Amino acid sequence: MKLGEILLKIQNGEELDTILSDLSAFEMKEVRNFLEQELQYLSSFRDSAAMKLSEIKSNYEPVASYYYRQDCREPLEACLNETCLTSNPVCFSRKMKSQMQVLIKILTPYLEKQ
Repeated sequence: MKLGEILLKIQNGEELDTILSDLSAFEMKEVRNFLEQELQYLSSFRDSAAMKLSEIKSNYEPVASYYYRQDCREPLEACLNETCLTSNPVCFSRKMKSQMQVLIKILTPYLEKQ
């Protein structure tokens, strides 16, 4: 799936589970990063200043909270720096999905047709 198609699917109200159903953990990370970049880009047109990545990420559940809630056996650092992508892709995918849900909530107003 092309990244631009994902924006169209979000704009059309398609469910996140449907959009992500065939993606690997690595691809989900790419989508999350793309959505962060798109949010920064689109906010630069509508707002007085583009959203900063730190501002966007401040809306995510704190990584340590997510980590402890998962009762993960990986070191916390693996969750913080996302190196658990290969060692625990199921948990990593859940983290990406929760972050993308936040992104979509913030991004949706920017995608509304004027």
